[in-house]
Amino acid sequence: MTQTVSRQPLFLIAIAAVLMGGCAYVRPDAQHDMIEGFFGVVPVVLTGVFVGLVGTLVGAGGGFILVPILLIMYGFTPQHAIGTSTAVVFLNALSGTFSYMSQERIDYGLGIKFSVVAVPGVVIGAIVSQQFNTVVFSVIFALLLLAVTYSLIFVDEFYLVCSKSQTEPSQRVVYDAAGETHTYSPDMAVGFGGSFLVGILSGLLGVGGGLMHVPLMNFIGMPIHIAAATSHFIIVITSFFGVMIFAGLKTIDLDYTVFLGIGTILGAYYGAKLAMSVNSEVIKRVIAFLLLIVSVKLILGII
Repeated sequence: MTQTVSRQPLFLIAIAAVLMGGCAYVRPDAQHDMIEGFFGVVPVVLTGVFVGLVGTLVGAGGGFILVPILLIMYGFTPQHAIGTSTAVVFLNALSGTFSYMSQERIDYGLGIKFSVVAVPGVVIGAIVSQQFNTVVFSVIFALLLLAVTYSLIFVDEFYLVCSKSQTEPSQRVVYDAAGETHTYSPDMAVGFGGSFLVGILSGLLGVGGGLMHVPLMNFIGMPIHIAAATSHFIIVITSFFGVMIFAGLKTIDLDYTVFLGIGTILGAYYGAKLAMSVNSEVIKRVIAFLLLIVSVKLILGII
């Protein structure tokens, strides 16, 4: 049992190489820095480890950190940052989902339902994203991050549950591997509408959707740990379709995807383990702090 789990990152890295085999090209207008030699590879892999660790810890896939890094540090255009980030987020979510499966914290029923609604939104967002320039993209991304940061810090007890509706939300129960029982009654109507919008923003910004899905699911009444785990499961489905679209648009850089993917797989593996011992309020504060830093850097970059 122990040996099987310890080999999981290597197994997922092998999957990454196969899945990304069809994305080995970018559009001719790509102007970002190329990876050259050992000393070019190491920083990219370490960046992936950081993105995977934090992304899995907060259930957000890491795209909300990776996209600004690609823009600011590596000179990516918005289109290539979105496409490459989507591919890396898929690998991060895949690794994190395997770990969360062993923890038995995923609500598969809700995850599949929300994914079905979100996928059409991903397609719409991916098509619209091809019209962005750097300034417009940075402003939109920064404003989104600031809005989510505000909600996490100042809207502590806000739940979008229609408790006065004629039909009460049905109760759901999840028993995790640690022996904890999670009981909640999510507002499905709000969840479906929100998931479609999250799908659009996911394809539009390359963030995978977890950035918005975790707060959304928490707001409709799901415990934060269940929301984070289920979010990763949803991201696997939605970002897979995103990868197919961006591969067709030739906006995925294979070199960055592979090396960032290796790092995120390793980071996600240990991030899911760390999440078991972190208080839910700490997770919220970490999300808010990171989003604030990223939004400020984006705004400063276009001034």
